[in-house]
Amino acid sequence: MKDLRRLLRYLSPYRGKALAALAAMAVVAVSTGALVFFFRSLFDDVLSPAGAGRTSDTLSGLGGSSARGAAMRRLDLLYAAGKASLVSHGIPLWAAVPALLLAALVAKNVFSYLSEYEFNVVGLSMVRDLRADAYDHLARQSARFYSGATTGDLMSRLLGDVELIQGAFGTRIADLFQGVLTIVVMLAYVLSLNATLTFFALVVAPLLLWPIVEISKRLRKTTFSSRERMGAIGEILQETIRGHRIVKTYGMEAFEGRRFREANERYFRVNRKTIRIQAISSPLMEILSGTGLSLLFVYAARRIGAGAMSTGDFLSFLIALLTMYAPIKNVTKVNLSLQQALSSAARIFDLMDRDNEIREEPGAPVLAPISRTIRFEDVSFRYAEAEVLRGVTLEIRAGETVALVGPSGGGKTTLANLLPRLYDPVGGRITIDDVDIRSVTLASLRAQMALVTQDMLLFNGTARTNIAYGREDATEASVVVAAQAARADGFLRAMPEGYDTPVGEDAGRLSGGQRQRLSIARAFFKNAPILILDEATSQLDAESEAAVSEALGTLMSGKTTLVIAHRLSTVRKADRIVVMEAGRIAEQGTHAELIAAGGLYRRLYDMQFFDAGTSGTAEGEAGDPA
Repeated sequence: MKDLRRLLRYLSPYRGKALAALAAMAVVAVSTGALVFFFRSLFDDVLSPAGAGRTSDTLSGLGGSSARGAAMRRLDLLYAAGKASLVSHGIPLWAAVPALLLAALVAKNVFSYLSEYEFNVVGLSMVRDLRADAYDHLARQSARFYSGATTGDLMSRLLGDVELIQGAFGTRIADLFQGVLTIVVMLAYVLSLNATLTFFALVVAPLLLWPIVEISKRLRKTTFSSRERMGAIGEILQETIRGHRIVKTYGMEAFEGRRFREANERYFRVNRKTIRIQAISSPLMEILSGTGLSLLFVYAARRIGAGAMSTGDFLSFLIALLTMYAPIKNVTKVNLSLQQALSSAARIFDLMDRDNEIREEPGAPVLAPISRTIRFEDVSFRYAEAEVLRGVTLEIRAGETVALVGPSGGGKTTLANLLPRLYDPVGGRITIDDVDIRSVTLASLRAQMALVTQDMLLFNGTARTNIAYGREDATEASVVVAAQAARADGFLRAMPEGYDTPVGEDAGRLSGGQRQRLSIARAFFKNAPILILDEATSQLDAESEAAVSEALGTLMSGKTTLVIAHRLSTVRKADRIVVMEAGRIAEQGTHAELIAAGGLYRRLYDMQFFDAGTSGTAEGEAGDPA
């Protein structure tokens, strides 16, 4: 019930439209009742030879039948008066009754359209808001959250699960309310027509409730499992599509095929259970209903034979029952759909309830542009049980270029990720101009930083939209200036559509060097005072590295720059080199000072250059971004 209440909160902003739709549904229900009533008149007063010439008499003398309710007797008398008025004005019943039937039919269908349309719009609107809230929560999560989540599962929740909720709270919820209103009107009608017969017809109702309750419980369990299995399939798809080169190179197509088939088989098995439960619902309802209907015919035949009921009464009663059958069946389907939606809602709300460790303090001030220093003060950090940083203290002066080097796993990238608060340290603090970065707004903190990574991530859009990422007001001149500074203008203008050329998913239409230069152009466009370069040239060949390094040199001019690198040739000209090992700062200084000290940096340098007999060319390598 908690998940249902949360879902209904998304309905609240649209309650005006929902109430209007409910009013239209009430008109549909009343019009349906009128149709059934006029069908009775059609059989008894128009089509019956005995009743064709009647004018002001009551219906077959049944107005006083003890089986009829007081409301129906009053309706009979009102209808008899109406018939007399029609005849007095020269309007025959054979024309009036079909006209009334047609009017009721038109009213029913016009208002049915209005109610269905309005309620579906309400359902679409609330699900749109739910999806937007879930995405906003997802987008604001920390990097730690993403490191523990899978892309396939997240996509399954935001796409597949939300679609199930949309189906339930769009068409299905409209069916529920319309069905309930129609059942209420029809039930009142048949009770007034013949309470005894109604009781006999509905005696099987308790038999319908037990299977519905059992079906609901089982369906909710299998639906939840089904969504989990779909998330697993999405995860495998995402991994194999993105890593298709590794899969092919290692000859793992058969292995990945087995993984996919196993996940697909698990999804098939749990879905088969769901389908079995859904499939048995309608046949079970029909068998129970058919049994009751057969007994009803036996009872009605005896009543008509005894003269206690007219043929029109029985046909009207039967039409009313059949009119109730479809809504009852729809209500059952709504219940099944609602159970599926609640299972999906549980997965969505589980995602939205995940704690976000990166919080912004209420009323946090805006961080002023850096003017003096960045300080890491006794900073510690851990992933789960693994400690990555241990009491790191480091000061970076404004405008200084500091390179982080050292063995893999030393904490270089983690330290850089703490600066824009992708993570928060578990100990110590980070300040910019003596202001703790956790005390200011995230927007003002991150506005001061630009990032260029080895991943060279570009979005599936044009070159222009990637350079001016998120800036719809970007001018042509500003985009071109950024591209020129990144040495990207030449190859962009040579493309078929220039700056408006789609780069494709993962920028698959561009070479590695072109992708990296577009990433640098994006950083140029942002023009942030703090620059983070994370292995920005590690995946490039020598020719591409030379062009990219030249662009990086221009980008770094006048900026406070943090460079992460494994290739020591790219950091020799840094103002300061910080060597990290096992989460601590092992040593720091200029390239010359560290070489002279003969410590870890010298050993790493010798491993890269002297072991291969390249000492004579190490100092002369081209492409120094620092």
